[in-house]
Amino acid sequence: MKISHQKILPKKIIIIDGITRTGKMMLSRIIPSLKNFEQVEYVEFIEYILAALKLKKISFDFANSFIVQTLNEMSYNKFIGRKQNFRPNDVTSVKNFLGKKIYEKRFRVSEGKKTFLKVKKSKNFFPIMSHDIMTNFNLFKKFKINFKMIQIYRNPFDLVYSWYKRGWGDRWKTDPQPNGLLIRKNNALYPWYVAGKEKFWEKHNSVERCALLVNDLTQRSINNNLKEKKNPNILIVSYEDFIENTNTSIQKICKFLRTKRTAITKKILIKENCPKKYNKKNYLFKKKFIKSKISKKIFNDILILEKKYKSNIYNLLNDK
Repeated sequence: MKISHQKILPKKIIIIDGITRTGKMMLSRIIPSLKNFEQVEYVEFIEYILAALKLKKISFDFANSFIVQTLNEMSYNKFIGRKQNFRPNDVTSVKNFLGKKIYEKRFRVSEGKKTFLKVKKSKNFFPIMSHDIMTNFNLFKKFKINFKMIQIYRNPFDLVYSWYKRGWGDRWKTDPQPNGLLIRKNNALYPWYVAGKEKFWEKHNSVERCALLVNDLTQRSINNNLKEKKNPNILIVSYEDFIENTNTSIQKICKFLRTKRTAITKKILIKENCPKKYNKKNYLFKKKFIKSKISKKIFNDILILEKKYKSNIYNLLNDK
């Protein structure tokens, strides 16, 4: 017996992916302003499922069924106005969406087969925001979901500093807020990324832990991205390029998705303060701070990673 599922309903799933603090929130506010977009949804369940698969804690048939059925339920709920978020400051809030009145009207839509058919026939884009799908892309692509992915990368020194300021070197230990899949070893909690390396992890300070994780997760993403370098359904975006050359970046995204801007796009860009200059002075301060807090070896590893990043985003833009 195998766990199974129905066919996936949404035909145009758009994945906005990257590791933590790369700029996904910014993209997830801007991209749904384009034509024929539903509001973005955060899909932490995919991250959990992929991590559990990686650790061999669940079966593939369960993982496949759970993801497909949950995406079906999510898209169906959108078409009947169920489980909508109205928190004004959340990126997934319909209050920040250009078509918010559509969702208010959908409250009155009847449940049932007709609505399922509407979802199935819909030409709208269904954007979802995720962390770390590319780090486990070799597993994700086995689900055979029809998707397009916008993968965003950012300067590793900015990432390490941002991770540190957010407390990602320690907060897994005591913070009750969901922080991704955790593992327990010797009665201590760890992020799933460090499975098998718990003793090594404990030897380092908070900044070093952030640097180690940024390096590790970025390398995992690069390795999988390089294997998919010619995949026409994956678009690579640089955070720094996007904020400084926003209009050009939006044009590339529109071409990639075969859509176009709306009257709302300009307003969203103003709200997100794009375009803007990359703050190099701030970057140099972060780099100096990190250097003072981590070992020479770990710092050199991040330096090497940064050098690769500045070379056509880890050489991922070649032949594009």
